[in-house]
Amino acid sequence: MYRRLSKGAEVLIDDSPEAPNSAHWIFNDWAATKFLSEIPSDSPLGPFFYGGSREHGLIVLEDLGDGDGPNTAEALGGNDPALAEQLLIEHAALIGQLHAATMGRFEQYRRLRSALGPEPIPQKIYQDPWSDARVLPIPRNEIDDAIRTYHASFAAVGIYPQSGVNEEIEWVTAAVEENPVPLLAYCKGDQNGAGDYIRQSGKPRLFDFGSGGFRHALIEGMPWRMTWGCMMRIPNQSWRAMEMAYRSRLICGYAGAIDDVRFYQSMVEAGARWNIFHINHRLPDAIKSDRQRGPTTLRQQVTAWIEAFAELSEEHGQMQALGKSARAMWKRLHDLWPIESRKLPFFPAFRDSAGNTSSRPT
Repeated sequence: MYRRLSKGAEVLIDDSPEAPNSAHWIFNDWAATKFLSEIPSDSPLGPFFYGGSREHGLIVLEDLGDGDGPNTAEALGGNDPALAEQLLIEHAALIGQLHAATMGRFEQYRRLRSALGPEPIPQKIYQDPWSDARVLPIPRNEIDDAIRTYHASFAAVGIYPQSGVNEEIEWVTAAVEENPVPLLAYCKGDQNGAGDYIRQSGKPRLFDFGSGGFRHALIEGMPWRMTWGCMMRIPNQSWRAMEMAYRSRLICGYAGAIDDVRFYQSMVEAGARWNIFHINHRLPDAIKSDRQRGPTTLRQQVTAWIEAFAELSEEHGQMQALGKSARAMWKRLHDLWPIESRKLPFFPAFRDSAGNTSSRPT
């Protein structure tokens, strides 16, 4: 947790009941803030790192204060759609800046992180929302297990995926989970909400890096489609501006983002990774029962996640076996689940401007 020490500094202390078993969270924050503090930038990406103590489980960071105004999450929960859209665009650009600035610096980060202490043992692929890129080859038996789990989720609702999904899961595993160079970048993770950003002296800054690591950049490079936008809805008319803001910054570290074919292929592959994760890890829980998960329910989010990838695949004509399977799963869940458990509402800021509080057509 963060505690303010004095004007200009605050301390992050690992005083959770699981400590020291949860030490990797504070070590992640330590490594990230030190790492980002060492990257030359006209505008700092996060709080400045002052120092830390492994013995006492604490780090001392720059105090970013209360900020100049509402952050993105606060604006989304308000009643000003123009402000909410403005901050969404600025936030997307900041994520793009983070990714561009950290591309090619994997070894620099790894040296910092490995010197601090224990890192969590990787979970099996498609079981961790914020899994780090393996960089090394993923064992064949782990890929086969992921494929079996994917098929089992379809069998659980009485349908079958499209022919060709096995090969596409293998492709996505290699392109996203294993070694996503040239799109390997530092990602801060934990994108359920958009409250990890603050404006200080007119400059946007990120904070809270406990779930951070080096991953395929586009896993968190399209939050309007795959993360924030599936917790509650963001109007489609805002997506283009957010994408342009993110992409314009990403180009500074990845020249391939200029090329529509390469950029959208990478986007669909990252979206496919999310889809396999949701089918394998989230869907089995949702099939058993619905429950509140943040501002909406698990089933509302599951149907939104699955449809988000189906739309992305259809829009770009890629990963079609997984995309058609996602569409079939979405239709099946609409047949099985009551309407109230599959209609995702808009964020409050957009309810009036969108004209209603319902989800995409059911």
